[in-house]
Amino acid sequence: MSHPAAVRTFADEVKAIPGGEHLELCYSCGTCVSKCMIQQKVEPDYNPRRLLRMVMMDLREEAFESPTTWMCSACDLCYQACPQEIHISQVIAAVKQLAVDAGYTSPLTPVKVDEALCSGCGICSMVCPYQAPSLIEKEVDGELDRFSQVDPNKCMRCGTCVGACPLGAIAREGVSNAEIQSQIPSVDQSVPEIITFVCDWSLREDADLRILESYPKHQVNVVHIPCTGRIDPQHALMALDSGVKGVLVCGCKPGECHFKRGNHVAKCKLGLLDTMLKQIQSPHKEIRFVQIGTQERGRIRHEIDEMLAAVSPVKEAK
Repeated sequence: MSHPAAVRTFADEVKAIPGGEHLELCYSCGTCVSKCMIQQKVEPDYNPRRLLRMVMMDLREEAFESPTTWMCSACDLCYQACPQEIHISQVIAAVKQLAVDAGYTSPLTPVKVDEALCSGCGICSMVCPYQAPSLIEKEVDGELDRFSQVDPNKCMRCGTCVGACPLGAIAREGVSNAEIQSQIPSVDQSVPEIITFVCDWSLREDADLRILESYPKHQVNVVHIPCTGRIDPQHALMALDSGVKGVLVCGCKPGECHFKRGNHVAKCKLGLLDTMLKQIQSPHKEIRFVQIGTQERGRIRHEIDEMLAAVSPVKEAK
């Protein structure tokens, strides 16, 4: 006597993918939601707890269309706090994989590659935390050439590849090289004492943003970036060349980067720039990279005040 085959549920499919096996350990305490900044800063409907419940209830379409499926950046702040020790970003990644397999696409707008500028060096694919860019070969004028191609379902819009591309061949709407450079004063403009590049995710509270914006423009010029990985050392050099005496870059604490390792990339680039300035003995040029934890509320005021104090003797000596 034959038995009918067991019906494979949505939850079974998620658990079959590496990373999704801990799905059923979730008891919906909501700790993940309280730790994640996406709901607070970007998308009110972002809710990992709700997504996992959709999977358990076999709500396939609702899960595939949920912003949670597409917006998780795998920062893993939730994993550190989860009482069940569920690697939630991996469970969400399993749902996302099934969504892509079913023909769904990410609602996020990916970065764009200008093939006329792209040399096919592959630096973008090396620095991307999500392996979104990859090199492909295309025939151009009868010859094979290499270009970078971005997978729109993997790109999280952190901008790290934009800051790393040596030819400026990659752009992200809102923080292209031209858009950031337009916020840096030129030599013939009124120059602030310092320019502060601030990762949008490094300041958790609105109160910290209000502190940041409370400084007069002649003291502090603020440039918002999606991640410190977006920083291009050229921008810091442009600021210093304009007469600004200090460049302060504020990013996430190690282990808390919203885009996994953008802060590490920025630290490496700015460290090399600082070393270069010291080697050429550039006088009175201050570059600092500070990493602010999610629980260090109010620290931004201390860092800016300290930077202003460091450059103020330079102003007085002029």
